[in-house]
Amino acid sequence: MGTITQRKLVNGVIRFRAEIRINRKDLPAYKESKTFGSKKVAAAWLVQREAEIEQNPEILFGQEDVIDLTLSNAILKYLAEVGGEYGRTKTYSLKLIQKFPIARHIITKIKPTHIAEHVALRKAGIASLGLTPIASSTLQHELLHIRGVLSHATVMWDIDIDLNSFDKATSQLRKTRQISSSKKRDRLPTNEELITLTKYFAQKWKNPSYSYPMHLIIWFAIYSCRREAEITRMELTDYDQHNQLWKIRDLKNPAGSRGNHKEFHVLSPCKQIIDLLMNSDIRNRMLKRGYSAEYLIPLSPKTIGGEFRKACKILGIEDLKFHDLRHEGCTRLAEQGFTIPQIQQVSLHDSWGSLERYVSVKKRKKTINFQQVIESAL
Repeated sequence: MGTITQRKLVNGVIRFRAEIRINRKDLPAYKESKTFGSKKVAAAWLVQREAEIEQNPEILFGQEDVIDLTLSNAILKYLAEVGGEYGRTKTYSLKLIQKFPIARHIITKIKPTHIAEHVALRKAGIASLGLTPIASSTLQHELLHIRGVLSHATVMWDIDIDLNSFDKATSQLRKTRQISSSKKRDRLPTNEELITLTKYFAQKWKNPSYSYPMHLIIWFAIYSCRREAEITRMELTDYDQHNQLWKIRDLKNPAGSRGNHKEFHVLSPCKQIIDLLMNSDIRNRMLKRGYSAEYLIPLSPKTIGGEFRKACKILGIEDLKFHDLRHEGCTRLAEQGFTIPQIQQVSLHDSWGSLERYVSVKKRKKTINFQQVIESAL
């Protein structure tokens, strides 16, 4: 990253110029130099300065760059400062926004027309990026992420941005139903679908080279009420077997996930799946994927989601998502007579409002359990 060049002045004195040049994709060009009387001192400065830039990426965004900061570069600066506080989903969304035309605009000059153009583009889909049209609720989240970056720039970087104009634009888009809040999803797997999925994955598991015990993972998701990403981050040392509690680190939270650690109650059906996952044969096959042995399920969350989607497509199961298994778990607890606070002890939902739909649920005539399914599947 740094170079040292020797220069001889007119008076014959030798000087050493240390220069740092950084040209990275999606980053503003950065250049810094200093001249020293000793090559050793110049080299020491390079090492020190490069370490400072590595530890503090915001150095790459000097005030002269902030004046004409594009949304793409603002997102980079934002993630460098606070990105570690948020989960994978928000980070992914922000990085995706960098690929769109709106990201090329200077943040002080983003107008309602630019926002409207972005919404129209996303609703139509972008074939060149392999992106299909997205729902109005997803669009609203995307605009909220953009606003979060602009708000941060206004407060923390002292940039004069017309947030009022941005809010008026999103308000109008909401009125015309171009963007909207998420609808409550009530899709749950049927008994037949759970039987079909479990049998399908149990058959796949009979192949010794297959490392994903999905026939256990889908039931663990139900009995633990855990999200897809949480499942693969559960550390074995966080399991309090005496009190039947398991700490989930950096639990998803709108205010930031970093440090938001909470314990959930491990109920008897969930413990049964945990014991099966800890079986040495099953565990050794999972560990072949190369992930750390410190986790209960040392696998990739993306692959788990991909395997589930692929299975649903093959089996003709429509509109079922892995996250629906979490809803299934909460629904079962409500059907068993658990109160909202008791459900929260398992699901770790922050608000009672998000669990209201489960309390008034009508009990289904028959709910199949893991033991009933697995006996016929293996």
